[in-house]
Amino acid sequence: MLDVQFRQLRYDTLAPVIDACYHASQHLARSLTEPALSDYEVRQRTVQGTAYSLFRDVRLEDSRFEPDGIHLRLSFACPAHLRQKRMLTSGHFESGMLMALIGLDSKSTLSTAFLTVEMCQSTLSMKPITGNHLRASVVASFVESSHTDTIRRTLCGLKGLLDKEKFIIVEFPKVLVAGFYWILKHLQFLSSTNAEIAFSNLIAPLGSSHLEQIAPPAYTDCSTSSFDLGILQGVAPSDGRTSLHIDPGYMSLKPEQQQTIIGSVCSTTTLDHGQATAVCENLSRGLAFTQGPPGTGKTFLGVSLAKVILKHAPRKPILVACMTNHALDNFLGDLVKQGITKIARIGSGSKEEWIDKYTLPSIRKKFDKGDKSMAQKTRKDKAYNAVQSLWNQGTSWCESLNSHTLTWAAVADHLKVRHPYAYSDFSRYESPSEQKASDIRRGRSEMGGYAFEHWSTGKDLKDTEEFSRDVGSFFNKDTSQAQSASESSHSGSSSPNLSQNPPHVPIAYPYDDLGQSIWSMPMDVRAAWMTRWRSELNASDPVDKLVEIHRRYLEAKRLKRGLLDASDAKGLASQEVIGLTTTACAKYWPMLKTLNLETLICEEAGEVSEAQTITTLLPSIKHAIFIGDPLQLRPQVNQSSLSVETPYGARYRLDESLFERMVMPRAPSERPFPVSRLDLQRRMHPDVAQLLRATLYPYLKDHPSTSHLPVAGMAHRTFWLDHQEPEDIPNPLLLSAKSYSNAFECAMICDNDFGSGEIAILVPYSQQLACLKEKLTGTRACSIALSEKDKEDLIAMGLLDESEQSHFKTDVEVSPMVRLATIDGFQGEEAKVIVLSTVRSNLQDRVGFLQTTNRINVACSRARNGFYI
Repeated sequence: MLDVQFRQLRYDTLAPVIDACYHASQHLARSLTEPALSDYEVRQRTVQGTAYSLFRDVRLEDSRFEPDGIHLRLSFACPAHLRQKRMLTSGHFESGMLMALIGLDSKSTLSTAFLTVEMCQSTLSMKPITGNHLRASVVASFVESSHTDTIRRTLCGLKGLLDKEKFIIVEFPKVLVAGFYWILKHLQFLSSTNAEIAFSNLIAPLGSSHLEQIAPPAYTDCSTSSFDLGILQGVAPSDGRTSLHIDPGYMSLKPEQQQTIIGSVCSTTTLDHGQATAVCENLSRGLAFTQGPPGTGKTFLGVSLAKVILKHAPRKPILVACMTNHALDNFLGDLVKQGITKIARIGSGSKEEWIDKYTLPSIRKKFDKGDKSMAQKTRKDKAYNAVQSLWNQGTSWCESLNSHTLTWAAVADHLKVRHPYAYSDFSRYESPSEQKASDIRRGRSEMGGYAFEHWSTGKDLKDTEEFSRDVGSFFNKDTSQAQSASESSHSGSSSPNLSQNPPHVPIAYPYDDLGQSIWSMPMDVRAAWMTRWRSELNASDPVDKLVEIHRRYLEAKRLKRGLLDASDAKGLASQEVIGLTTTACAKYWPMLKTLNLETLICEEAGEVSEAQTITTLLPSIKHAIFIGDPLQLRPQVNQSSLSVETPYGARYRLDESLFERMVMPRAPSERPFPVSRLDLQRRMHPDVAQLLRATLYPYLKDHPSTSHLPVAGMAHRTFWLDHQEPEDIPNPLLLSAKSYSNAFECAMICDNDFGSGEIAILVPYSQQLACLKEKLTGTRACSIALSEKDKEDLIAMGLLDESEQSHFKTDVEVSPMVRLATIDGFQGEEAKVIVLSTVRSNLQDRVGFLQTTNRINVACSRARNGFYI
C-alpha cells in the first residue's frame, strides 16, 4: 500500500515537471545555434498542455553559504515587460516554489538540477553588478541538499570548468516544494523500512472485509475507565446529580440503552442529537469517522471531543492535524476560546498574529529558561560550535569560489605543502596560541586570510596601525548577504580587536624557498607568485572543498537538530494539544514519534489524500478521529487521469481520501466502515437546504435559527436563470487555455447594483473569475475581495496583471464587499447571498468538472439567505 501511494503521488506531482523540463530542453538545444535574444516570451506550454516559464542566458553571479547550506545567485536575461520593479510583482519566483536549472554543453550532454526559490532580485537591484537594467536574478537552494554529486556538477558547469555549457531556468507555477517533498520523503521512508503505522490492520486488512465491531481506544479500560462529559455541561450539576459519563463499551450496549444515554447528553449539554450520538460513538471507537454535511458543526464536534479526551487522559497531548493552515488555525482558535491554551502550533504557515505565542520557537524559548542541565547545555554548545565552524569555512570557500583573485582559502593548503615558511608567516596571526580566545578567530573563523590579503595588495608590516585598520576593514566589508545575515544572527561574531597583537612586527624574516622574505617582496614579484600559485592549483579545488564542507555542515546540522528535537519534545510533552498540517506531520515525524502520542483528531478529513493521512498515523496512536465529508471537495490532483471520476483513474483513485475509501467503498465485496453522521444544519434557509436534501442528504434537518430574513428585492430565495448563450472559446496559446469563461453570465452579474450586504459570487473556472474581476474593478457599486489562493491562481495563469495585485483585498472585513471566489476556494466559507455562474454552455453538452457531485455540493451549500444560479 505504501509503495503504491508513493508512486502515484510522485507521478501526480512530477509528471508535469518532467514534461516541462523535456520541452524546455528542446528550446535550449535550438538556442545553441540561434542568436541571443534581447527580449523573449517567458510563458510556455508543452504539447500535453503543461504551463511553465522559461528564462534564458543564465549565469552564476555568486554562491553563498546560508543556514541550510549552499545557495546560488543566478542571473538571467530579463524580458522587457519584467524589468525595473515589475519582476517583483509579477508572481514569478515566489519564495518556496520549485525551479529547474537545465544545462547543455558542447557535447550535447544535458544536466538538470532542481532548486527551491529563496528570493528574487529585480533589474534595479542587479544594476550595480551588471551595469545595466537587462538582467534580473534569483537566489535558490538545492531541493536535495544532500546530493553532493549534483551540487558539484552544477557548480562546475556554472563556473565553466566543464565543456562550454549554456543554461536556462525553468519555473513551475504553483509547484510548492514543501507541498510534496516531505510527504514523498516520508512515504519513501515508511515503505523502505517497513515502518509501522497505526490501525494498519483496519485500513489495509488482509481479509476482504472490515471487523464487525471496532474496539474502543486501547488506552481505555472498559471495566474501570469512562469519559466524563461534565466538561460539556458548562457548570457542574448543583442538584446532587453526578456528571454524565460514557463508558468506552458504549457501542456494545443495546440500541435502547444507547438512546437513553444520548437523550441525557442532549438534555444536559448544548449538543444536538446527531452531535451527541457522534460524541458517544467517537469516544468508544479506536478508529472513528464522522460525516458532517455543510453547516452541521464539524469543528464544534472536534472541539467538544478534544475537551472530553483531555479531561479523561491529560497526561499526553492530542495531535490535531489539518490539510491547510487556515483550517488548522480555525480549529486551534476555537480551542483557545474554550479555555484550552496549552497549545503548540508546529510549522510556519500561519498568518494569524495571535498564534505567535503558541508556535514551537516560543515554547522552546520558555522551556529553555527552565532547563538548567549543564550536560545538556554543553552538548548544545558543542553542536552549535561545530555548525558555526563549518558555516564559517563554507562562507570562506564561497568567497574563494566567487573571487576573481587568489584567496587564502584557495591557496593555504598549497602553500603549506610547497612553501611552508611562507605558509607559517601568513598563518601566524591565525594561531590561537598567539591570542587566546582570539577576537580575530571569532570574527573570521579558522579560515583566516587577513594577513594574506594585506600582503597581496602590496603592503607590509611597517605600520601596525595601518595593518589594524586594514584588518578591521577586511572584517567589516560586505562580502555577501549570506555572511551579513549570519553574523547578525550569531552574537558571538564580532570584528577583531587587534589590541592584543604584538606592538611591532619586524620586517626582516629569514629567506625561505621563495628566495626572499614574503614581506620584502615588491608588488610585481608578489603578483608573479600569485599568478604562479593560481596556475599550480586545480581549478576545481574550490568547488570540491566547498561541496565537502557543505556535506560536513549538513551532518553537523543533523546532529544539532537531533539535540533541538529532544529538547523540543520535552516542551511539547507538557502541552495539551499539538497542532500541525499533514505536511508538517511528515516533516516532524521523527520528533513526534518520540512523544508516544495516543490521540489524533483530523479535521476536514474528506479533503486529505490517503498519502497525507498516513503521515498522521504515528505508530503510538491508539485513538484516531477523522471528521469531514466525503461528499464535499476531494483531495486535489494534478493529473486528471488519476482521478476517481475518470474511467482510467478509477483504478488508481488518487483523489479518494482514506475517509471516502473506508466509509464509501466502491467494490461490492467490501463492507463500509462504521461512520457517525451529523444531521442538523445551522447555515442554510430550509429552501436552500432542500437542494441538498433532495439529492445527497435525505436525513438533513434544519435548525430553527435558519429561518433567515428574505433577500431584499428578490421574490425567491433560490432561482436558476436558464439561457442559451454559449461559453467563450479559450485561446489555446494562453496559459489559461484549459479554463473557461462566459461573457453573457459575466455581464448579467455585473449589470447589477450590489448593496453592502454580504454577497459572494462563485465560479468553477479561474478564467471566469478573471472576467468578473475585470468587469467589477473600479466600479462604484462595490469593492472586491479575492482569496489568497484564487489570487495566486490568477497570477500563475497570467490572468492577473502584476500591477493589479494590491487592488484586491485578501485579509479584510468583507461584509461591505463582494467576494469573488472559485468554488474550490470557498470550501468551509459561507455568505448571506450566493450568486453562482456555471459558465459552461455549448452544443456538445460538455459540462467539464461541473459533473463532479462533490464540487456542486460545495457550490449549493454556501448560501444562508438566498442562492441564485
